[in-house]
Amino acid sequence: MSVNVSYCFHLPDPTFHQASERFTMNLITAIINIVTAPIAIIINILVITAIFSCSRLRTPSNLLIACLALSDVLVGLTVQPGYITYRLLENQHRSVPCFVMIVYGEAFYICFGVSFMTLSAVSYERFVAVRLRVRYNTFFSSSRVVKHMLGIWSLNILLAALQWAKINQAARGIHLILWCICLLATLVTQVGVLHIVRRNRLQLQAQLQAAENLLRQREAKLAKTISVIVGVYLMLNFPVLFVTFYHQILRLDLQTYNHYSWTETLAFLNSCLNPFICCWKRREIRQKVKDILKKITRLGS
Repeated sequence: MSVNVSYCFHLPDPTFHQASERFTMNLITAIINIVTAPIAIIINILVITAIFSCSRLRTPSNLLIACLALSDVLVGLTVQPGYITYRLLENQHRSVPCFVMIVYGEAFYICFGVSFMTLSAVSYERFVAVRLRVRYNTFFSSSRVVKHMLGIWSLNILLAALQWAKINQAARGIHLILWCICLLATLVTQVGVLHIVRRNRLQLQAQLQAAENLLRQREAKLAKTISVIVGVYLMLNFPVLFVTFYHQILRLDLQTYNHYSWTETLAFLNSCLNPFICCWKRREIRQKVKDILKKITRLGS
């Protein structure tokens, strides 16, 4: 049973005539998301709480990480439930109600647009920190980070809203092109960060004062942490970006819609992995999360 495009407003016309061929993949990926969505919500909320509850942790770098965690929370609250509902209804009824497609589609574009742009901001912040350390405060402060994040959210909500206009195809294309630009910018800045960190490490430590050495070591450690987060993010999100661009913008046919199932699920897994990487690599945040969990345990006992 096919859903008419006019019935579902601006969304591309879905095809369900091969839904039986996707039954197993839909079921497996739905189960994976049922398991990982609550984990992503809980652990990301813990990271956000840890950062905002401690003034010492509210640095520009950590605030950017908190903003990335916020988008991951919303992925777990909106995008993954939308995906689960979509795939299970497709399996059971060979059709999906329009409101489910709307919620899933809008949440997907907003949350992933915010994630890509925030990741670029995180990477750029580290580049400025290691490249222009003396002028760092000129570019970044806690208040500026908050303003930048509000701008990123506003831009992505606007682009998602424009999909309801008659320029929906153009708006969707602009959104995806911005994702690609952010991807390229993130890669370039990360290469620059790693190059600078390596060059600094090769310098004679005796030429620097002990305090300067300690500062550079901290910056290098944080830069490596961000590089791990960026690397995992790009690895898990590039497939869905490629498939979406290939199918919806270039208008080229996919041999099977299973590509969407596994690439989207890979991207969703990132929301679950990011906070674990953050806690693993950032001792201060990890310790604060432990303290919060201890308080919750005491309150529950």
